[in-house]
Amino acid sequence: MSTQVTLTLSDELYEQAKRWAALTQRDLSETLTDALTIVLTPVHTTPEFEQPIATLPDEQILILSQAQMETNLGERLGTLLEKQREGTLAEAEHSELLALMQLYEQRWLRQSEALAEAVRRGLRAPLEP
Repeated sequence: MSTQVTLTLSDELYEQAKRWAALTQRDLSETLTDALTIVLTPVHTTPEFEQPIATLPDEQILILSQAQMETNLGERLGTLLEKQREGTLAEAEHSELLALMQLYEQRWLRQSEALAEAVRRGLRAPLEP
């Protein structure tokens, strides 16, 4: 079952969505639906995502501020994104792609929070623009 929703997007967000749809060679509504699915569908939460950043010791903050996605997961994400762009992504791979994109987003947000906390604590200098 599906429900139709009307959204008002800023011009900038609309243009970004159109570019992403064109890049992935997909319909704009499918692209926005996928984006919302990625953001709103929780994947298995590991303990590293459960503890608030502000409560972590300095050493862990520094580690998280430099963390990157595991090489094999990053390579798989790249492969699936390429297949999606080419229009060869199998239906079974679609959910894997969404899960990897969400994992990437969660880790990126966690890294950003850790970086901000490291700067707040004086553990590292702010990034230069």
